[in-house]
Amino acid sequence: MTTKTVLELAEVVDGRVLRGDPTRVVRRVMPLDSAEPDAASFVSKPSYVPFLAKTKAGVVMISPSVLERAEVPEGPALIAVSQPYVAFAKAAQIFAARPPRPEGVHPSSVVEGTLGAGVSVGPFVYVARGASIGDGCVLYAGVHVEADAKIGAGSVLYDHVVVRYGCSVGERNILHPGVVIGTDGFGFAQDHGEDGVEHVKIPQTGIVVLEDDVEVGANSCVDRAALGVTRVGRGTKIDNLVQVGHNVEIGPGCILVAQSGVAGSSRLGRGVILGAQSGVSGHLEVGDGAILLGQAGVIKDVAAGDKVAGMPARASGNFFKDQLRVQKLAELNNRVRELEKKLNGAD
Repeated sequence: MTTKTVLELAEVVDGRVLRGDPTRVVRRVMPLDSAEPDAASFVSKPSYVPFLAKTKAGVVMISPSVLERAEVPEGPALIAVSQPYVAFAKAAQIFAARPPRPEGVHPSSVVEGTLGAGVSVGPFVYVARGASIGDGCVLYAGVHVEADAKIGAGSVLYDHVVVRYGCSVGERNILHPGVVIGTDGFGFAQDHGEDGVEHVKIPQTGIVVLEDDVEVGANSCVDRAALGVTRVGRGTKIDNLVQVGHNVEIGPGCILVAQSGVAGSSRLGRGVILGAQSGVSGHLEVGDGAILLGQAGVIKDVAAGDKVAGMPARASGNFFKDQLRVQKLAELNNRVRELEKKLNGAD
């Protein structure tokens, strides 16, 4: 079990101890209302400050801006941090329990490629000829790495991940169970003949590149390019059940929430957020910092910084105004009927 003193924890989260015993030992992170004396917690809003008087947490991370706007009662040790939620995330990384790591290379695995130093390989893993696995990687049960694929140092591939031939996974990537990197893009040419339409498969000869610090959730797929590269930028985080089509380019620091999708050859800029079940049609541009709210359907380019909603996607403010109008349609219909009755009675 990992332990830190309050002072050591402050160093990890880039904070400073405001009050309390800096030698107090912290062993975990917990919610403010249920924390135990050996736990750290956090306060991100002034409305939560009164809970400091009741919490049993040993130390609480809090921002100076919150301290300025609320009277802080006596209670646990305090660490001042600029972003309490980020501090919580960093603290949680230290104390979080991790699944057992396979020891060495399991005898049931087949390794034809090259393994770096300190690589762990679980049962029934296959690493094909020409594939390379970087230093310190962990491959859990059933992982399949095809010929000439590359896995960067420090990456973790959980159970039944598939990285297909020639694709590249950067350093410190996390691929959750069932992820497939580099399956064929969905490309067909329609041949209109006398007997109807035949769908002629277009060979998908490109690759996928995941840059460093990418995380991909369970059962998500990133398709290989028809020609060239499908690219996912550094630090992008992809949720479960997400589809990324062929030749898509996703910029650094993007967020793709569950069941969202990006169709072929579309490009997302830096820091784009796709809400749950949102979709981007093919060959479109979504600018830096744009936000697609849940279930937004994008069928034209989205400018940098725009927030869109609905299908077809439009400015979120306009979408919500439209929704209010729709809710009033029944009332409007009744009013029109009453007016018609009056007009007919006047005749």
